[in-house]
Amino acid sequence: MDYSKEAILINTQKKLVNHLPRIGADKVKDEILAGLRDFPKYISPKFFYNEEGSELFEQITKLEEYYPTRIEKKLIATISDNIPLDFYNLNIIELGSGDSSKISLLLNQIPEYVLPTITYFPVDISQSAIEKSEKLIAEKFSTIHIHGIVADFIHQLNLIPKTEKRLFCFFGSTIGNLTIDEVKKFMTALGSEMQKGDGLLLGLDMIKDIAVLERAYNDSEQVTANFNKNILNVVNNLTGSNFNTRDFEHLAFYNQEKRRIEMHLKAKTDMVITFNSDTEAIFIKKGECIHTENSHKFNIDSIENISVWADFHTEIIVVDKNEWFCLVYYKKNK
Repeated sequence: MDYSKEAILINTQKKLVNHLPRIGADKVKDEILAGLRDFPKYISPKFFYNEEGSELFEQITKLEEYYPTRIEKKLIATISDNIPLDFYNLNIIELGSGDSSKISLLLNQIPEYVLPTITYFPVDISQSAIEKSEKLIAEKFSTIHIHGIVADFIHQLNLIPKTEKRLFCFFGSTIGNLTIDEVKKFMTALGSEMQKGDGLLLGLDMIKDIAVLERAYNDSEQVTANFNKNILNVVNNLTGSNFNTRDFEHLAFYNQEKRRIEMHLKAKTDMVITFNSDTEAIFIKKGECIHTENSHKFNIDSIENISVWADFHTEIIVVDKNEWFCLVYYKKNK
């Protein structure tokens, strides 16, 4: 994540713009410190995704216990059979693009003669993830246009180009990382940014057996634990703090009342966290937790709530045979 200098990289097929400097490094540091001074302490999950975090999450998606990516990819691969999309001259905007594997499944379903009319806009907070995604997509689909956008799309939706005929893709149930109030605000903002005729493909993880959910976030290989702890390395880089990942243990469980998986980092010992400036140190007690992520799970009622908040029409809901995960196609009709 580079919040220091705005950059535009262009070649004949690919373009990348970094909008993070508009937020500014000081504002990012203030946001992190506000969470660490709160009670209970928290760090936003958007800070998971430096280069190492992106690679660890890619490993998570391949784990046997982690079902969401596996099922969602199967659903994406059937889009052309289940959802009537007109791909000609389509601008595809993928929010939180991460890696290129899911969008590749969508692009595979577009006829070759239509691909040159497509522009793909991967939007992510991690520049390294965008660069890797652009490279892979350009190699596999050499005729489409690619315009990468490095941005915090939760707060920088207005920087997404207002082109004609847009399909927004928000996969991975990433929207579940937000609180319900944040989902409402985000979907209202997205609905305001979208124009008549624009569509949204939204991947949502469904409510299911608690054992299945908790197993997905507590894998036997400890990859999720390493992913969770790596957020402290990102915070160290952004704030000059002295967190040591070995001082924390990974904690993930299902909160039935709030219908969400929660991830925390639990302190193994008392510690004093300092910063490379005159920022006041933070004391963390043994057993105290830093809340790093929520992953809300959805049902039919919450799918409809999303459509109301964004002023969308729910066109089609595609689910797997176990009803563990769904892909929803919403359309902006006015």
